[in-house]
Amino acid sequence: MNGWRYFSSRQVREARRWAESGGIAVHENIWKSRGRRTCHLLARDETALLAAAREVGCADHWIQRTRTVHFDLVDVYLERALSRCGLPAG
Repeated sequence: MNGWRYFSSRQVREARRWAESGGIAVHENIWKSRGRRTCHLLARDETALLAAAREVGCADHWIQRTRTVHFDLVDVYLERALSRCGLPAG
């Protein structure tokens, strides 16, 4: 596994490739959620995605099954994911 890695909003292709290769991608979302910073959590498949989401405290039913299956991360869940990427939460 490639581990956890942060990607800026303009690095969506790179984030998807990282996830497809077995890593966990935390991709900055250009949209805010109620004024809060948000990121998408991506992984190779749903099993890996659920495992990563649980590591940061997300509930399984928060999964977003859109064109790209992902979790939306905000607040403490985002802080935990950024920490896993070796970045400060702010």
